[in-house]
Amino acid sequence: MLNLDYSFLRGKIRTYFGNESNFVKELQNRGVEMSAGSFSNKINNKSYFNQAEIVEICNLLGIPIKEASTYFFAEKYELNS
Repeated sequence: MLNLDYSFLRGKIRTYFGNESNFVKELQNRGVEMSAGSFSNKINNKSYFNQAEIVEICNLLGIPIKEASTYFFAEKYELNS
């Protein structure tokens, strides 16, 4: 499984919704079937976001689709000491 960096997505969520719980509730209000646990697994690299989820999240956060890679596909690199 890829180790993806969702820090930009987390920042955008905090800016617009204050926290991830409020964000997930709004996703659910828009018809996205995602629990808080499922979202947590996805944003913590335990499972992947699907295309429909990415599109809806981009719409909700005002992210142009052409910029989705910045928020969903940035690889996290770890420095070896």
